Amino acid sequence: MLDFDGTVAVGDEPVLAYFRGVAGPEADDVLARWVVTGGAGYRDGYGLVADWAAAHEVAEEVRSAAYAASRAALHDGTAAVRAPEGLADLLRRRPDDVRCVLVTNAPVQGIEPVLARLGLDGLLDEVVGDARKPDGMPAVLERLLGEAALPADALLSVGDVWRNDLEPAAAIGAATAFIDRFGADEGAPTFRGRTLEELLPDLERWWTA
Repeated sequence: MLDFDGTVAVGDEPVLAYFRGVAGPEADDVLARWVVTGGAGYRDGYGLVADWAAAHEVAEEVRSAAYAASRAALHDGTAAVRAPEGLADLLRRRPDDVRCVLVTNAPVQGIEPVLARLGLDGLLDEVVGDARKPDGMPAVLERLLGEAALPADALLSVGDVWRNDLEPAAAIGAATAFIDRFGADEGAPTFRGRTLEELLPDLERWWTA
């Protein structure tokens, strides 16, 4: 099970586009400081935007419109992202009995063209959008495991936000691979690396074990 933003789609341009819609030109400096200071305690850039908007009393309709515009920029390629090097090759050579499901809080609409630009079209068995992670994750996990009649330890969740992507999976005994971009040492994942590229050998060893 793969997360989308920050996992399959790597790059800060979409969140910067979102932040600009909320904060204007100040967003560039704030996000740059966030990167330089190693995340500064935020789980991800979207969390930073949400907290900044709350602290500055930005109206919900303004934030929602900025988010929608940033997703549109991602979908049409204006806000560029890239796939981790080697991910497509790894997915192509996975065993036939290994399913790969993308689970994201973002809407599904518009993701397919992004996956095509990333070279990942046709390599995923399912895309689940509007997942409402972390609260919605137990239902997603239950469905995926139930449909395949598999125990929890047959599932590996991969993502860059411990609370959203991995903690619910770890709680039921699933394996986890944490993209710990800033080395925060959060959680107790099965595998940990700064990038997904670092973790690809672990993923392959896990499903061939």
